[in-house]
Amino acid sequence: MFGFGRKNEFPVEGRVVVITGGSDGMGRAVAANLAGRGAHVVVVARRVSKLQSTVEEMRHKALNSMKQRFFYISADLTDPAECDRVIAEVTGWNYGSAPDIVWCCAGFCHPGFFTDVPISVQRQQMDTVYWTAANTAHSTLRNWLAPVPPSGQMKNPRRHLIFTCSTLAFTPIAGYGPYSPAKAAIRSLSDTLSQEIEMYNGAYTQRHRNSAPAADVKIHTIFPMGILSAGFDNEQKIKPELTKMLEEADKPQTPEEVAQISISALERGEYLITTMFVGNVMKGTALGPSPRNAPVGDTVLSWLSNLVFLQVIPDLRNKAFNWGKTNGLPHPECPGRDEMECQTPQS
Repeated sequence: MFGFGRKNEFPVEGRVVVITGGSDGMGRAVAANLAGRGAHVVVVARRVSKLQSTVEEMRHKALNSMKQRFFYISADLTDPAECDRVIAEVTGWNYGSAPDIVWCCAGFCHPGFFTDVPISVQRQQMDTVYWTAANTAHSTLRNWLAPVPPSGQMKNPRRHLIFTCSTLAFTPIAGYGPYSPAKAAIRSLSDTLSQEIEMYNGAYTQRHRNSAPAADVKIHTIFPMGILSAGFDNEQKIKPELTKMLEEADKPQTPEEVAQISISALERGEYLITTMFVGNVMKGTALGPSPRNAPVGDTVLSWLSNLVFLQVIPDLRNKAFNWGKTNGLPHPECPGRDEMECQTPQS
């Protein structure tokens, strides 16, 4: 009842983990945390200098630096061919065996009002948020789900594909028009894959009869709120003042907090994972047909959350209306700020 003696559903010691976006923020914190739990970790990002620094941090925090191995790959994951290269390179580095866990953390947020942000930037958001995750998932699952002849099959530990999303996929906030649709797309992809993967898992259980994947697979998705990082600082510089007001309930967490909470939830076997109470309430309003972590608990949470949000959504819309009534439209030279604010330099 209280979790005593519960099986760890996410063992990582001695397993190979790939973390995209692993050179900064949450991705880097996850890499360091898993290194401390005995995992062999490969971090993937664009900037080599940051990747090298992350590898050094993992070596410093490793559970057993003599046995654990760490590696980095510089890649542009908006290119599906690069994702194929990453999985192939990791497999070669791992003596011909595929990685056990792939965690998608790549992406950044460009906040702004929908009509103020050029379509080119909005396409870039979809590329760097959704398509880096979808490309990585496609390359990973094509590798993991390839059938293995019965003669070559053996029972393997479960593999895990993890997406990093945002609570904006549950409850959009004005000023995130370029970003939240990409996160909502990840949530939809995750729900779809959580069904599709069961076909392959079913075949795996009957591996003595037909060709089947080498291991069963579980899908998970993490939904943080604000995360204190260099990326967050950059967001704050361009984020509309209205957006800052509307998200006052979001008290940003450190990357280390988000990593620890997420990993603890993965060890409990959870599917949709939030990292703070407000995020959990937001999840409750939007569960829909998504699989539940705890059917009874999540259903009760959904009822209560929807009662709360009967007031929250009208309040958010009223605040946006009153903001426009008081401050007018954003100044064209300073998107997100009214004319008086635009004349005052930001610190």
